[in-house]
Amino acid sequence: MKSLSTLSLALIATLAFSTIHSTTAAALPHPTSNDNDATISTAATKARTGFFESLQSSSSTPNSGNHATSASNPLTKKFIIPNETGPERWSCIYMAQSITSSSQGTSIAIGKSSKKPYSCGELISRETNLNYGRYSVDMISTNIKGHVSGFFLIAPNGASEIDIELTGINSTVGWMNIWKDGKQHPIKIPLGFDASKGWHTYTIEWRKEFLAWYVDGKQVHKQSEVATLDPRKNLYKLALNSWTNAVENDGGWAGRFNMPSGGKEVKTQFRNLRYTP
Repeated sequence: MKSLSTLSLALIATLAFSTIHSTTAAALPHPTSNDNDATISTAATKARTGFFESLQSSSSTPNSGNHATSASNPLTKKFIIPNETGPERWSCIYMAQSITSSSQGTSIAIGKSSKKPYSCGELISRETNLNYGRYSVDMISTNIKGHVSGFFLIAPNGASEIDIELTGINSTVGWMNIWKDGKQHPIKIPLGFDASKGWHTYTIEWRKEFLAWYVDGKQVHKQSEVATLDPRKNLYKLALNSWTNAVENDGGWAGRFNMPSGGKEVKTQFRNLRYTP
């Protein structure tokens, strides 16, 4: 569970620690001059049509990676990719080279970094006019303590956030959460499977009257007590990330990350990002 965060020139910096565990916020960098203003709207002023992004490259070889730093990678046109930035309290720094796409999907891997103990990554969709509807992605997480896989919608100034997070300390549960005004409302959901062993579909249904979360098409949680912000007046962004937690005593949520020995790869895999009104 991430803390909410506030916009700065480089990122949404940490607003507060959780009262349940001390972790930090998702960091959404403020668009720079390299990000065409025409791709960034201020709010959803009209009905939003659906969209789909396979997150797969055209490579015919499943394991032939196309890094996000490559000009030929279509991810750079569809996503803002933070580089050499990220929340101070995390043990990793966002690096574009952490993100690789192939015919199997897009992976965000954890590696070593000269600036922090580890490198990690995030994709922020350039889709505009985000509105009520269903947001889904297929994911494979890990079973590595301290590793977190995230799929979320977040509003400016850290005012609202809607999360699905998978933590490697227990890959058989998922965390469904909503943040508002600096307070979180997390629910721990048994998945009925090991999220690190194969593809599963995770969905956020965002309506004016309620929020609902789904796993493989089955509703696992619904709430209407905590309201979200009006998307017609607030620029929500859609993001995917893979990062490392620096806190050991967080109530068993994620734990502190240490790179596994023996060369075991730590990465979250994503594919089939989609929205339906």
